[in-house]
Amino acid sequence: MVETVNQYVADLEVDEQRQWTTKFITFMRENYPDFEEKISYQIPTFKFGKQYIAFSNAKTHFSVHTLDFELVSEMKNRLPNAKFGKGCVKVKFKDEEAIPVLFDFCREIVIRNHVG
Repeated sequence: MVETVNQYVADLEVDEQRQWTTKFITFMRENYPDFEEKISYQIPTFKFGKQYIAFSNAKTHFSVHTLDFELVSEMKNRLPNAKFGKGCVKVKFKDEEAIPVLFDFCREIVIRNHVG
């Protein structure tokens, strides 16, 4: 059972999964060092207030999870090739142009939901 974010990354066997996850964890650590970093539901999660940003991998795609369902819906116009769940944006690993858009997505989640 994975207990830390670093262990989660180390256990990833697929290069694309490790590269994408490392980029997003590094982004969160550099920009939001005060957020609680933990493994929640077996994935890396950064908690702040009642909100969170979490990352997961599947065979062909990377997902960013949040409780900001309205912002997830707004992302449909910005990432037309992505797939969407109620609280997540799923991007295929080959769609590297989506990375800066997802970084902006993370920033907006924080701006809209961070208290204090």
